[in-house]
Amino acid sequence: MNRKSFSIFFVRDTFKVGHLMDDSTIGQHSASQASSNTELLATRDAYRFRTTVSRLKGSAFVKHYELHDDKASIYYYGDYASYRRLVPHSALGKEDYLHYLGTEEAVYQLLLDSTVYLLKELHFLNHVTIEIPNHGKKYTVNVSRDELDEHLDCHLSEMKDGHHHRFYLLCRDLEVEKFVSQFVKVKRLRRKH
Repeated sequence: MNRKSFSIFFVRDTFKVGHLMDDSTIGQHSASQASSNTELLATRDAYRFRTTVSRLKGSAFVKHYELHDDKASIYYYGDYASYRRLVPHSALGKEDYLHYLGTEEAVYQLLLDSTVYLLKELHFLNHVTIEIPNHGKKYTVNVSRDELDEHLDCHLSEMKDGHHHRFYLLCRDLEVEKFVSQFVKVKRLRRKH
């Protein structure tokens, strides 16, 4: 087994602690090992989820992420100062942060890109939640695969090719505005006194 990292992941209503494996080490098992096969598939899915999150635009600014069965949640840092405080040795500067999260439009574009990319790459996901606390507001997208497929008028899982190429959704401002009005919730955050 090639160890990649030490992780905690959720498998069949319990948390497991262990090392995630390379896809090359995961083989087919006989029907007599059905429960271990389920755990192996869950481990593989957790590894693929983690890898896909690391490929998202602005992935360096992801604070944490969770995978529960077929539901994924991703949470971003609220501002550059909190990112820098928790990741002090990062080579990324404020300009990098502002590139992805500097304006409300950039936040909306990031929400759309990330949602589409996750559901396209990970066939086992059926629901995605992404939260970005920024600009004194909390931006949340909470969407299922069926809702997004219907909204985009396509099946995202059919767009993935076997070569794992990066996928970018090229869209006009009008498409982003439609996505935001249908799926993004914006809530004002209270200031700490």
